[in-house]
Formats: sequence, structure tokens, C-alpha cells
Amino acid sequence: MNSMSSSLSGSSETANTTPITTKIITIADLNNLKKDRTILIAGFPGPGLVGSISTSYIIDKLEMYQIAFVESHYISPGVIFIDGKLRHPFRLYANKEGNVCVLVCEAPIMMDGIHFVLDAVMDWAMKNSIEEVMVLDGIPVQGIPDSERNTVILASENMEHNTSKEIKVTDNEGKKDDASEEKLTSASDDDVANPQSNFNRNAIEDSTKKYTTFIGGIAGGLLSASLSNQIPCAAILIPSSSGIPDPEGASLLIESFNNFMNDNKLKIDTSQLREQGQKLKKQLEQIIKAEQEQRAAAGGGGGGGPEDGNVPSHRLMYG
Repeated sequence: MNSMSSSLSGSSETANTTPITTKIITIADLNNLKKDRTILIAGFPGPGLVGSISTSYIIDKLEMYQIAFVESHYISPGVIFIDGKLRHPFRLYANKEGNVCVLVCEAPIMMDGIHFVLDAVMDWAMKNSIEEVMVLDGIPVQGIPDSERNTVILASENMEHNTSKEIKVTDNEGKKDDASEEKLTSASDDDVANPQSNFNRNAIEDSTKKYTTFIGGIAGGLLSASLSNQIPCAAILIPSSSGIPDPEGASLLIESFNNFMNDNKLKIDTSQLREQGQKLKKQLEQIIKAEQEQRAAAGGGGGGGPEDGNVPSHRLMYG
């Protein structure tokens, strides 16, 4: 068993002067990770749990295996019982091909320790040549989300222009042949997808860019850390109700993920999640209808509020 750790000590210490540390412990061989095009996908327990549900679904469908876990005084102590085993709540997975890693966190992280935890994750990502980062998360809304809701893709500038940048580097490294230069220039002008990238650039360009928003918490922190380390990153977001599991929202995230990926082997069938989401939505609608009928019978009225299931489509803010 290999062991690698990235220890970070902050200025905070416990009463007995024990330093508060964060480290990543590897439990599998990392040599299988591809060093030129590995993507890190992250999902956290935000609105509708869509991030956690979608990453767990990806892990299952791509038959991924655990490669590491994060150990930190800043993570709420506890374990997760999943797939018949007790596991750490903050884990890293990889697929057999070694071109996808998934980061899942299923326990709260202390607010004053998020930076230390993310520093450890980024240090691990840099050491293992993670080329791109994608976050799957929810946008909190009131009531049942609109049936016509759409995902929003927000990408960093270096991801959107990754193709042209790599072409320029290749050109500067000495490919002086006129025909080659002409082909490279043509590829840049036509916005051909970067062969070294996992992401379909056209999916970014087709996504709406009119929003100004703030993404907070550990999801936003991971994106911020990626920007600081010049790692191309993107977030796929979906409106979702807080406190209610939303498998339908998770399926929409994965469908956008499918459009975002160049490799067809990484595209995932979402029919199972869709079915679960439709059943849950019908149950919630029945509960809300029954509650409204009870209020009306009691003379308290009903409707007009978030209970009616109407969700403002213009809201775009991650808490």
C-alpha cells in the first residue's frame, strides 16, 4: 500500500498545542493516472444533494475505485457506510483508464478550515497532473424546481481558450513548416476542440454567459483554488430545492456533463436517475397538494407562496 500525504499546518492550534493538519492518504497505486489529460470531477452536499448524487452515480456507472481519502481536523469526525463498507467521508476515486478522478465529500467542513483542506486537494492535484477541474452543484430555489429548468455552465477563461493557447505553444516550439503552420492557424480560427482536453469547447460556448453570480462554500473554493493554480475549471449548476434530494436534477447535471465530454466512453445513461426523480417529484407534489387542501379546509388559505411549487427562474446564487 502506497502512502502519500500533504500536511498543512495553520496558525490555529488546539489547547495542547497540537498542530491542526490536513493530509491526503493514498490507498491505491496512482501510476495508472494519465499524466496528460486527467480530469477531476467534484460534487458536494449542496442544494438538492445534486452534487453528491451525480458524483456517486458517475462513480458507479464508470466502475471507479477509491484511490485516496482526505484526513483533517477540520472535517467533522465520522464515517460513511456505503457499498457494504465503512469509508472516510472525504474520498477520491479514479476509473480504470486513469483519465477521470472524482472527489466526494459527505461530511461538514469547518468554515475556518476550508482553505487548508482545499490547499491539500490542490497540492495533490498538482502532484498528480490534474489538467482540468469540473464542479457539479445546485442553485438553491424555493419549492419544487421548474420542470423546464436548465443547467448553467460557467467556465474559466483559460478553459474556453485552452485550444488556441496550446496551438500557439506548439507553434512557438519550432514547427516551422509552412503547411503545418497554416493547418494550426486554421484549427485555431475554427475553434477545433483541443485534442488534449477532455472538454467539448462548443458546450461552453453554447451555454448562457449572461449571469453574474457568486459561488461560495467548498465548491466555490475549489474553483477559486483552480484559478489560483491556473488549472482550467468549470461548474455545471442546476436549480434545486434545499433539503430535498433531487435525483432528477442530478440526472440533468450528468446529461450536461455528457455534452461537455469529448470521450464517448465517459458519457453516462441517466434513465435510472430520471425515473427516481420523476417518482420523487410526484410524491412531493402530492404532499404539497394535501397540505394546501388542509390549509384551505382550516380557513388558512393556500398558494401564493413557495408552497405552490413555482420557482423564480431568474435566481442564480449559490449559498
